[in-house]
Amino acid sequence: MRDDFDWQGYRFPKNTRVLLDLYGTNRDRRTWIDPEAFRPERFKQWNGSAYNFITQGGGDYYRNHRCPGEWITIELAKVGTTALTRMMRYAVPDQDMSISINRFPMVPRSRFLIENVASLIPVREETAPEATYDLIGKQLQSNERGIRKEH
Repeated sequence: MRDDFDWQGYRFPKNTRVLLDLYGTNRDRRTWIDPEAFRPERFKQWNGSAYNFITQGGGDYYRNHRCPGEWITIELAKVGTTALTRMMRYAVPDQDMSISINRFPMVPRSRFLIENVASLIPVREETAPEATYDLIGKQLQSNERGIRKEH
């Protein structure tokens, strides 16, 4: 906090570090019906208002508080989604998708694993072996061609 601040009965002294609970915000039953369920169709009728979709709010980017990395994050999300849905094929094995709210960053216990990864874009075979990777690219398990295992 740059200055002392009072909000809804809470006192925030100057120089206090404040973190937003995005996990809780994105699962608030006052905002979302059945917030734990994966229901992308809930955004099908989205009216375009940033105030009911973007966690950081929808004020003018140049005058109000907005995440400075918002634009690059949106573009990276588009690239990642395109890669996962149109540029490769893979299988998603059974895994522990539970999330501990006591850990930061909050990621699933088994991370998110994909296996039998293969490019749908023509590449040389030796540059795209089928293997199991987590989504940060660390190879977890080799294929039958004897690629080194990392665990």
